[in-house]
Amino acid sequence: MIDNDIDVNEVTMTEHFADMFVDDDFDILLLIGGYGSGKSFTGFLKTAIKATVEKRKILVVRKVYSTIKESCYEDLKDGLEIAGVLDEWKFIKSPLEANHLVNGSKIIFRGLDDWRKIKSIKNIDYIIVEEADEMTLEDLKELRKRLRVTGIKKHIVFMCNPVSRASSIYRMFFTEDEGFGFDEEELYEKRKLKKIDTIELEDGTKETVTIKVHHSTYKDNLFLPPTFIYELESEKDPRLKRIACEGKFGADGDLVLHNAVFEENVFERYVQGKIFKEDYYRGVDWGYSKSYATGLKMAVNESLNELYVYWEFYNRRMTTRELVKRMEPLKEDNVKIFADSASAQTNADFRDEGFRIFPCDKSKGIEYGEQMLRSFSRIVIDMGRCPNTKKEAEECIYKKDKYGEIVPGEYNIDPHSIDTMRYGLGDRKYVPLKQRKNKSRFIGV
Repeated sequence: MIDNDIDVNEVTMTEHFADMFVDDDFDILLLIGGYGSGKSFTGFLKTAIKATVEKRKILVVRKVYSTIKESCYEDLKDGLEIAGVLDEWKFIKSPLEANHLVNGSKIIFRGLDDWRKIKSIKNIDYIIVEEADEMTLEDLKELRKRLRVTGIKKHIVFMCNPVSRASSIYRMFFTEDEGFGFDEEELYEKRKLKKIDTIELEDGTKETVTIKVHHSTYKDNLFLPPTFIYELESEKDPRLKRIACEGKFGADGDLVLHNAVFEENVFERYVQGKIFKEDYYRGVDWGYSKSYATGLKMAVNESLNELYVYWEFYNRRMTTRELVKRMEPLKEDNVKIFADSASAQTNADFRDEGFRIFPCDKSKGIEYGEQMLRSFSRIVIDMGRCPNTKKEAEECIYKKDKYGEIVPGEYNIDPHSIDTMRYGLGDRKYVPLKQRKNKSRFIGV
């Protein structure tokens, strides 16, 4: 029993979500998962119960206001009806609002397409954000600043599907530089994570913030119709299956490396003792102070038209001396290293340290390099030794013009590893598949 005759035990729910209805031990909560997982149902039902048993001023948000009436507004009404308290509320349609007739709680619906209307709302103590991945990182930060009321526990709830790792939600919750630094793989394993972030203010006082992340998939929702489950489980596109079925971050669009696959022990399985060293390749993208320096070891099986990526260096904010030490493995086998030609001094410094390094040839343009990479029948990336290259291959999609056509060379992320592949393969005599002769440099063929 919570209060006001609302009994959560009478609300039909799945075990994975049950504790969410009574758990208020958080400042920031992310409900993230695949299609039909029940995260939005849980978020709005929790909000409906909260506003009924406590006096609250709640802001319900989506990026675009015109999408709210048929989504958030109706979802919140459904939550109140399921909780059996719909008749305690008065609804206003212009602007969209709901007011509790007993305790004075107010629920306000707004879109972020007009920030002026958000900033004019005072004394908000609870925010729930639907389709949070539609927001920019700046939007999410600004929303957190709206919670200024003192004397009451404040909450903000984000809900969304796990789309791109370039999305604002991923950056806020799963990166160290811009966010709270949750581990993505740990979330998939444990399903629920918690962090307490403590900051010492200038006046010496300490402020703690409790952040929770809750992961779900369609398997956590026992009330989905069989037809919906069929559509999810019969999905053939691995990208959509990853997002929709598994509830994992991935690329939702036209992948640049559509031919990438991920395996363990790639060097031992495909390269060592099987490919001549003339088909070994090395690439480097230097990055700059805010970007990543990347080095890759690769090999090409010309018979099978396959590229193997089996070693990576991926880091940033390192001095040239540190880079020299960390990239030492690129010297092995005396293979030519082709590096970003934009940093002539760094290339010269590495040559002085004994690296057989050369500036890459950019004269043929990015599109040529893209076509070469996309022409491989497979790009096999070592998932254990090259985790950052794997992430980029899973994530990098083309931007599109106003007609929906892909734009070569323009992506949703800054793809350091993909650039490094292009640079490293710079002196390969690329022959389009249709023009390729049956000539092998593959040992044993």
